[in-house]
Amino acid sequence: MTTSRHILAEKTGAIGWVIFNHPEKHNAVSLEMSAAVPPIIADFDADPDIRVIVVKGAGDRSFIAGSNISNFDAVRANPQANREYQEISQGSYDAVYNSAKPTIAMIKGYCMGGGMDYAASCDIRICSDDSVFAIPAVKLGLGYGYQGQIRLNRLIGSSRARDLYFTGRRYDAAEALAAGLVQEVVPAAGLEARVRAYAESIAENAPLTIKALKRVFLELEKAPAERDMDAAHALIAACYDSEDYREGKAAFAEKRKPRFKGR
Repeated sequence: MTTSRHILAEKTGAIGWVIFNHPEKHNAVSLEMSAAVPPIIADFDADPDIRVIVVKGAGDRSFIAGSNISNFDAVRANPQANREYQEISQGSYDAVYNSAKPTIAMIKGYCMGGGMDYAASCDIRICSDDSVFAIPAVKLGLGYGYQGQIRLNRLIGSSRARDLYFTGRRYDAAEALAAGLVQEVVPAAGLEARVRAYAESIAENAPLTIKALKRVFLELEKAPAERDMDAAHALIAACYDSEDYREGKAAFAEKRKPRFKGR
């Protein structure tokens, strides 16, 4: 399934892949690429056969090396155009963040600027040992969307986030792991195999339970007054009235692996 020359969508078994496909530009994100992401995520969310989503970059050098700055004069030429650019970009990050299904950032090489936004919008981040992380906005004079700050701050804490933002310096994979930016670092040659295995381990679990858990995580990250815990509770309650719940109990009693169907 292909939606754009520089954004690819693929389905392999229970995994949906969002692939930033502009390796000659280190997968730097254009406005067209940003706009292509939300419909892909919506399609994966609506497909019961897809149980986990992986975001990755094409090639061996980059996950996503930020926004395509060479196009800024054309797409951010005035305040109105800049607002539209920000809305499309933030909508792209939000689509990943708000997905009803678990999302994994498969990070290899450069993860810069907007790449950090996509990574921080995913539930899980696994990187190769040659990955490099940075937010170079201060070196370019850019205004950086505050939602990205909120999500990164939530992951690594205020002190480390300030360090990354204020200095614009680079973290290597080991420092990213120590900071809590990524959950796991693996050798570059084995990255895709490890991510695929991790995704498949999630996909084997009960989809309705995963959906309820994901909704609760998203609600808890909102301000208390904005949380819809009734909606989250409804998803929790639905688990107990499902075929999967009955299958899980039967499999436990029979000492076998459950076969969940998402209903």
